[in-house]
Amino acid sequence: MISVQEALTLIESSASISSSENTNLENSLGKVLREKIYADRDYPPFHRATMDGFALKSEGFSEDRIYSYTRELHAGESFQLESGEEAIRIMTGAPVPEGFDLVIKIEDSEDLGISNGKKQVRFRTEKSGPFSNIAIQGEDLKQDQEILNEGTLISASVLSLLSSLGKYSVQTSKLPRVRVISTGNEIVGPGEIPKPWQIRDSNSYSIRSLLQKYGIVPISVTRAGDDPTILEKAVQEGLDSDLLILSGGVSMGNLDLVPKILGASGVEEIFHKVRIKPGKPIWFGKKKDQAVFGLPGNPFSVQVCFRIFVEAYLRKFLGLSSEKPIYLPFAGERKKKNKLTEFFPVSYETKGKTFLSEKKFNGSGDIRAGIFSDGLGVHFSETENLKEGDLLEFHPWT
Repeated sequence: MISVQEALTLIESSASISSSENTNLENSLGKVLREKIYADRDYPPFHRATMDGFALKSEGFSEDRIYSYTRELHAGESFQLESGEEAIRIMTGAPVPEGFDLVIKIEDSEDLGISNGKKQVRFRTEKSGPFSNIAIQGEDLKQDQEILNEGTLISASVLSLLSSLGKYSVQTSKLPRVRVISTGNEIVGPGEIPKPWQIRDSNSYSIRSLLQKYGIVPISVTRAGDDPTILEKAVQEGLDSDLLILSGGVSMGNLDLVPKILGASGVEEIFHKVRIKPGKPIWFGKKKDQAVFGLPGNPFSVQVCFRIFVEAYLRKFLGLSSEKPIYLPFAGERKKKNKLTEFFPVSYETKGKTFLSEKKFNGSGDIRAGIFSDGLGVHFSETENLKEGDLLEFHPWT
């Protein structure tokens, strides 16, 4: 058996990098950027008022002086100053006219009425220096400045930035074509009534839902029993994909046929078994650029192995960086007597600050194991006991 870190290194070094495709901006949320993005102009592209108030010159400003004004300037408008113009009423977001370099907010002004057809105003302010309450042209971004690099996940804020830059289509990583096979004579599908010794298929639903985190919809989901002929046919069809994920059939039983059938189908084994609990029998291999995961059959094992290993492959395939774990203090105590790295469900708990508390369950076959948890805590192989306040490596579900 190999360690968790060794398995992750082998997975990431074996991963093929996805090709890219052109994606309309409205369909890009959650996808991975595959081009560098540069500013098309200065941002802000002009000196911009950051307050509703009055624009004037900072040079010679005096709180004792009475200023006259006749015009207002709104966002989306522009005009040239006229000779002798002392001030203008300006709104947030409007361009500050050339020649003015100070905006005084409306709260610091005193309306003095009208004299000779002009409105009169006086100011009381602590901010009267050059470019007070003005966003200076180019202070956020300079034209041609690099903003986003390849491998950026397009979030709502990134999408907003792209639209501000006029990038209405971008190059993104093409999603992998994924096929899923759920194995086992004991598995029955929807609409079937299970016999006392049978169970309903949950693994294919778990895998499909976990794939959705990356916007992936499998091109096929198949159930196959432990008949070698049927399973071999399903595997052959499943290899027409970028990624094939099987659940069940990878342990030590007489009917654990998946490793043998994958080998006969030309899939090279990269590793089989990892020092992990749950999920020790996990299998990983490749056929040319196609990757294959054989996950153990117990429901919680599937969830753990997907979260830790399959997601690592998907991130590398899509051009994302390796995930950085989160560390939070542990609430309670935990003991183990084996030399395996254990992943166990944890939930957030607040005791003045945020802790992680363990959610008890009855082994990897417990269908409730992951429910109501926020993610997985890690009890490393070399650590015998976890105690209150120990920093725990944490992998959230989302």
